[in-house]
Amino acid sequence: MRISVLTLLAVMVTSAAYAQRTAVSAELSPEMAGAAFGRTVTDVCVAAVSGNGVSSLAATREGKVSPTQDAVTRQQAGAGVDETVWDVAEAKGVVTVRETAGRCIVSVYGPAAAPVIMQLGAELETGHRFERLMSPQGPNGLGLSLMRSEGGKSVMVQLQGVQPGAPGHQSRFNVVTATVFVAQ
Repeated sequence: MRISVLTLLAVMVTSAAYAQRTAVSAELSPEMAGAAFGRTVTDVCVAAVSGNGVSSLAATREGKVSPTQDAVTRQQAGAGVDETVWDVAEAKGVVTVRETAGRCIVSVYGPAAAPVIMQLGAELETGHRFERLMSPQGPNGLGLSLMRSEGGKSVMVQLQGVQPGAPGHQSRFNVVTATVFVAQ
């Protein structure tokens, strides 16, 4: 079973690489966007739900993330009226964070979904003590769930990827989303 899953991922990675544009932004390659996404998940969202929210983080004080009321950015992030949307300085307009009490969601547009999900999943396991969970595949087969327990809290990270042409997917770019929350 593991070999067939790895084979399927290799095919998806290869096919996504051929369909991928060189950049979503003139200044930001898909690889750079994927790396910024990963750092935002680990350094911003995991820290935010484990502590007191994005506004309490050093990344906010240092200008690495800043709140935005820009209507287009809020719409792109899928934010509700009760959510705060944050721009990520190193990937402005490509990586966004939306936050509500106890939940932090990071989205990136552009990089091939499967390799970003696999790389971030591996980093969360090896560098941040998360455990990979059995999880149902997303509607497009690109999903991964991880959990870390410490101090009586369980922090969950759910990664989802959608490729252009997928049912219900309107963006012409790949989209990867990480939802980070404290499990009850």
